[in-house]
Amino acid sequence: MLKQHPLLPLFQKFITSCKTGKRLKKDGTRIRPQTIENYGHCQKLLVDFSIEKEMNLVVYEVKGNNKREHTRLKKYWGNFYGQFTDYLYKQKNCHDNYTGQNIKMIRTFFSWLNESCGIGTGPYYKTFYVTREEIPIITLTVEQLQYLVFDKAFEASLSKPLQTCKDVFVIGCMVGLRFSDLRKIKLQNIEERDGSSYLKVRSTKTSTDTLVKLPSQALEIIDRYKKRKGSLLPVVSMVRFNKNIKKIGELAGWVMPMVKTRTKKGINKEINNCNNATVRFCDEISSHTMRRTCITTMLTSGMPEYIVRKISGHTSDSKEFFRYVNLAQSLMDKEIEKMHQHFVPPDMLDSL
Repeated sequence: MLKQHPLLPLFQKFITSCKTGKRLKKDGTRIRPQTIENYGHCQKLLVDFSIEKEMNLVVYEVKGNNKREHTRLKKYWGNFYGQFTDYLYKQKNCHDNYTGQNIKMIRTFFSWLNESCGIGTGPYYKTFYVTREEIPIITLTVEQLQYLVFDKAFEASLSKPLQTCKDVFVIGCMVGLRFSDLRKIKLQNIEERDGSSYLKVRSTKTSTDTLVKLPSQALEIIDRYKKRKGSLLPVVSMVRFNKNIKKIGELAGWVMPMVKTRTKKGINKEINNCNNATVRFCDEISSHTMRRTCITTMLTSGMPEYIVRKISGHTSDSKEFFRYVNLAQSLMDKEIEKMHQHFVPPDMLDSL
């Protein structure tokens, strides 16, 4: 007879072990608070799922090699995976990325049970497929960024809260920091070296140090706020910040329609915004746009990849970073094609 363990109390024990430092990452460092918070969200989904489906979630401890028990467990965990992912897709309206992230956390939980708790669950959790989707990278063009930096009439037309969010957004597009790191910088993070100013920050996510030379436009913005106590730049919540920069984009006239698709179980579906209206470029601007704009601008300016990675904190094998490289290459290809027109016979130009 298979021994049973209640799943939800074990998942809470898993989260607690991460918080207390009993469970560490493979390199011996502690689990990031954001990761632990995500585990908590996953736990809530499991609780809601068990209530919705009236299921008593249990973990079976496998001992020996019984074919009948193997068939039973394979069916049990196959049913769990199918029902839980269907719940996320249909009841919670989740897409492939979010569903896959939660399945990945559940797989991590099962690995912990086997490796740290001595509860041999068998290999069934390894069949939980982690779905992924590649969401297009939204970045500002150089011309759009210049508009935010240099158009003083547009800046004057903005309300004070929008002006401060624009300043933070512009700084983010120049230095490539994540929003969580940008809102924590203090005056002490500004270093003077050989007549130039640098921003030195340690990434919360990757624990890597970055030293970025600041352009004069960034220093002008910093000068506006350097008398503040605590954080150097005005601090607002990410929700408020995202709402404000979408509004800034709308006021700037960046309302060109976009085709936005998301995937569920690998099937693409075009989606509209909350009012069932066509998605506009300004609607897709977010705090992530700052970092993506900076990285893409550096690459399209011809900066070597290894230097961009050092500034952005990406590892040499980062799949996410190569998405930026591919995007930058496509932009450069378009410019190269313009140059190629100079080598086309004049009588063929009209046909291009």
